[in-house]
Formats: sequence, structure tokens, C-alpha cells
Amino acid sequence: MTLKNEHALGSSEDRRGTVRDTPVDLASRLTALDGELALYRHTLERSREELQSFAYTVSHDLRAPIRAIEGFSKILLDDFSKDLPDEAKKFLQHIIQNSQQLSSQIDDLLKFYRLGKSVAQKITVDCDSVLKQALSEVPALADSKIEVQLAPLGSAVADPNMLRQAFCMLLDNASKFCKTSDHPRVQIGSRVDPSTTTFFVRDNGVGFDMQYSSKLFQVFQKLHNPQEFPGNGIGLAMVKRIAELHGGCVAAEAAPDKGATFFFTLPGNLSAERAPNPKPLS
Repeated sequence: MTLKNEHALGSSEDRRGTVRDTPVDLASRLTALDGELALYRHTLERSREELQSFAYTVSHDLRAPIRAIEGFSKILLDDFSKDLPDEAKKFLQHIIQNSQQLSSQIDDLLKFYRLGKSVAQKITVDCDSVLKQALSEVPALADSKIEVQLAPLGSAVADPNMLRQAFCMLLDNASKFCKTSDHPRVQIGSRVDPSTTTFFVRDNGVGFDMQYSSKLFQVFQKLHNPQEFPGNGIGLAMVKRIAELHGGCVAAEAAPDKGATFFFTLPGNLSAERAPNPKPLS
């Protein structure tokens, strides 16, 4: 009789000898899990507060001295140029250029941080209209030497501002790396699967070795010579963050000197019919 009561209060055993959890065991485990989740929430909240403090420091405490370094260097170069040797002028120019580069990186880092705090305001979006706006915001694509091939995108459920940002950064990236091609081309299209919609931006530029692809979507990571292809290396990291805010993901395919294709995948699929995707670049 005592044995039966112990089973009733703890684990029970069926005829095959399998131990099964009783409601008492399950309640105890759920209580323990609730405690662990509360600890994780506290840790995440603390990390968020630390990131906010870091962003404040970057935006206020670091910007001022960098601007001072740049400003005083310009004063020396402009007002005392006659008294300075050529080598000193060269050093001052390097100080100014590096100060400007650091200021630009800080601005981009803050944009990346603020984006992470954002919540995607998802609505049904006319993707062709969003893409048209993005195309107008990428100066390099105004160059008639770059051929732009479009396929109708239809509509999707997304945050229109974030989607425009993603298109802008992918288009800017494509135009930058295909500009050295004899006949630079950029293609934009989409692919519909049962549970996802994938947008792609393809170029016929310098490409890259896929063994380094893990670095592509990291902040300030660049695979090419910054002198030839300037930039802070944060655009693709922001595209990844936008995709993740939608519950999606990013990917890339490329080969050296054979161009690259970047993919931006959203959950769900397009609700409007589209024309066939453009043919791959040769």
C-alpha cells in the first residue's frame, strides 16, 4: 500500500516498466523552467541596457573628440599651411581622412544598433513600388553604363521602410562591385516557395571566394581592397538584421570574377502573379 502511494506522488511505472512523469513531477519541472526563463530574461534585459549605454557613449562621448581632432587638423592645414613642411601637411591630411572614416563608422554602427531595436511593422507591400523608390536612391545606378534588369515582384507582407533599406543596400553593393565589368549588369527578381518568398539581387562583378562567405554579413567585414571598393562594410550586416526582424534569413552565392547573388528571404509568399524571373547572367 505504501509503495502504491509513493508511485502516486512521484513517477508511475506502466506494465512494461517504463517510468512516466506524474502531474507532480511535471509541475515541478515547469516551475524550474519558469525560474530559468526568468533568469534568461533578466540577463537579456541587462544586456540590452548595456548596449543602450554603449550606444549613448558612442553617439555623445566619442563623436565630440573625433570632431575636435578633425576640426583642429583642418585649421592647422588651412591657416598654417605656409609654415608647414610638405610631410607635415601629408600627415594632417591622413589625420583628417581617418577621422572622417571613424566618424562614418560610428554613424553606421549607431544605425545598425537602432535597427536592432526596431520592430518590423508588417503590412501588405507593393514590392515593385518599393523597389522603384530604392532604385532612385542609389546614385550609382543612374550611371547609364550599368544595365538594370527587373522582374515584377508583386506584393509581400513586410515593413515597407525596412524592405526599401534592404533593397538600397543590396543594389548599392551590386553596383559597386560590378562597375569594373566591361558590361556591368544588375538583376533583381524573386522566387516563390510554398512557405517563403526570396528576393535576389545579382551582379556580374568581381564576385568573391565562397570560403570567406561567413564574413559577408558581419559588421565592418570587407573581402575586397577598400581603396578600390570603398565602404564601411556594414550594409550586408544591416540586410541580415532586417531579414531576421521579419523572421527571415539571408544568403549569398558567388565565384571570383563571375559575379555574386544575394538573397533576402521572408516568411510567406507573394500574393500577386509575376512574370518569370530574369535569366541568369552569362
